[in-house]
Amino acid sequence: MLPPPGAAGQDEAQASARAQAEIASVLAQAECRRLAGQRARLQAVQTALAREGMALRVLGCPQLASGANAAAGQQVLAVAVQVVDGERAARTVRGPLADGELLDMGSDAPQGASGLTQRVSTANLAKPPEDALSPDVLHNRAWLRTLMGREGLRAVADTWWAFAPR
Repeated sequence: MLPPPGAAGQDEAQASARAQAEIASVLAQAECRRLAGQRARLQAVQTALAREGMALRVLGCPQLASGANAAAGQQVLAVAVQVVDGERAARTVRGPLADGELLDMGSDAPQGASGLTQRVSTANLAKPPEDALSPDVLHNRAWLRTLMGREGLRAVADTWWAFAPR
């Protein structure tokens, strides 16, 4: 059975509106206030994703600690990409593309801890070696780095989900 005419477009518009509202809501949280100026960049990424049948999920703004100076972490934007229309998304990204599911990036992004600044150490994250990742995952990670980079957000080393302003 086919959906009524325009129903798919309405679903995508609603998903895009929810993603835009989520961006604003996450950046309004206390732990994200220092990155609130990135709202326009993230909304531009969301607009690009919506055209491709996907939505940006901003998961929070953790302090990313790495190396010897783990106490002084860099605040980053933790993101993921949700598939809204798998058929359209398949023109751009690879792997399993079930509507409503997160895009396969080979590992999970950290989940935000509401109300406090979350500290995430790259040493504690389960990271498969690059050569253990599927070609689909490698493609998706490179695609996301490029997309975010076009909007002035640089990927943080040793993660696929962490981005910081340039």
